[in-house]
Amino acid sequence: MEEHLLKIFEGNSDLFITTSSTGEVDERGKVQVKTITIHEPVTSKLWKDHLEGKQRIGIKPEKDDKCRWGCIDVDPHNYKDYNQKKIVDIIKEFKLPLIPARSKSGGLHLFLFLDNWYPVRDVIKKLHQWNNDFFQAQEIFPMNKCLNMPYFKMNATTEFAYNDSNTPMMIGNFIDYVKKKTISLDQLNKIKVKDYEPESDWKQYPPCCQKMISEKWSGNHRNDLLFNIGVLEMKKTDGNLSKKEITNILLERNKEIFTTPLDEREVINTVANSVSKKNYNLRCNTPLCDKEKCKFRKLGIGSQVPDLIDDFDEITFIRTPTTIEFTFNFQGEKIVVNPEDMKDEKSFRVKLLKYGIFWMTLPKPRSGPSPFEMLMSTIVKKAVENEQMKFEDNIGEQRYSFLKKFFENHIEEDDFKKLKDNYVVLDSETNICYFKRITFENFLGKNKVFRSANEAFNLLGCERLDYHPGSGEKNVWYVTMPKFVDYKPAAPEPTKKKNEPSEMDDEFHTGKFRT
Repeated sequence: MEEHLLKIFEGNSDLFITTSSTGEVDERGKVQVKTITIHEPVTSKLWKDHLEGKQRIGIKPEKDDKCRWGCIDVDPHNYKDYNQKKIVDIIKEFKLPLIPARSKSGGLHLFLFLDNWYPVRDVIKKLHQWNNDFFQAQEIFPMNKCLNMPYFKMNATTEFAYNDSNTPMMIGNFIDYVKKKTISLDQLNKIKVKDYEPESDWKQYPPCCQKMISEKWSGNHRNDLLFNIGVLEMKKTDGNLSKKEITNILLERNKEIFTTPLDEREVINTVANSVSKKNYNLRCNTPLCDKEKCKFRKLGIGSQVPDLIDDFDEITFIRTPTTIEFTFNFQGEKIVVNPEDMKDEKSFRVKLLKYGIFWMTLPKPRSGPSPFEMLMSTIVKKAVENEQMKFEDNIGEQRYSFLKKFFENHIEEDDFKKLKDNYVVLDSETNICYFKRITFENFLGKNKVFRSANEAFNLLGCERLDYHPGSGEKNVWYVTMPKFVDYKPAAPEPTKKKNEPSEMDDEFHTGKFRT
């Protein structure tokens, strides 16, 4: 069983975490823990100890910018009253390839399992999309940290996974269920789900309002949170609600969103009065506040972001050896901008003038984020990488020339002991090159052709060996000799025929001279 789990949750092979409870629980009901990072491989023995309740383990999903599983960590604002059924129903209704598992505190880990190792950026892009549409969680894995594993102390666990019927699964059923739910990256990208909108304009709600509507709130700051609900309702109707109408809405919301509603007199005399004065600024710094997300919501503190973003179509980006370029369609023109063009509104205006487009300066609010900065940030967030231009414009001749030089200047054939001496060792029989990571990093130096060694390895399609048996070296990378490298294996020396005499032998001269 532990062997199955070792394979299912395969991730970073160099470390794991172990946690132990401090005995404390915060105001939300979340169990407080002490975490220790251990720099050792995850083994079936560790999984066995985890299942037996001897040592809890947490695993980091990514390895060398790739992963074969991910997770949306749903962290409710109230663990004590949290019911996972709504999340399970969403997964079932929209046929999402996610398996929900209860966390140690009572939240949910929504696991995605893949049939192979795929780029992290491709996996989390889809998970972020689903999270924004459905779950509003704070953490998406992979995120360069470890996640606690399910089924700790499996014979007496509460950390089990649920099937589509919201029924807890024993560990054997979970393993079978994973096989059923595992998909490829191609299948993942083809999944299209219809919009999930429990209410109109759901995606544009402030995060605090989304949380309250989707879950009941039992904590403090009820007055401020209900006030934000009132501001939301006013923004939805452009302020066209009478005092009576907004009061009735708030009285109803008060019953819906709080486990212990406010006194009706407080709702009427305090909250409704404040909202009806057309004070439409949200009260931030509540327990459910998420300013970074709220900035980009038309009904949040980002309401100053103009609808102009809808006029920017087909937003893409490419990376060049020295910068990044964004391309989009605007007013019938294909515009290309770089960070210098986007640093301020004046630079942006000058750039658009070169395309014959006059840019009107966006009005600046007395407080809050700049609309222009938020517009640029939205463009960056919406941009997708232009795959067709990726190799031509992003990588370019400079990168291939750099890699070509690396291989041609470091090649040594078949002597694997030279791996430690910064050589690229070619196995002449298989045409596979082996080299240590530090060899490439030293060659890379301060050159900005690649941002990191991993970027070059991904381009080449390199694979990693934790241990190379022929040399005894660790962290060795290998790849079939690239076609763009001008190198031919040395021709083998001709072998002398058996017993063939040489010029040093007397018999070589027999019959050649007259005696």
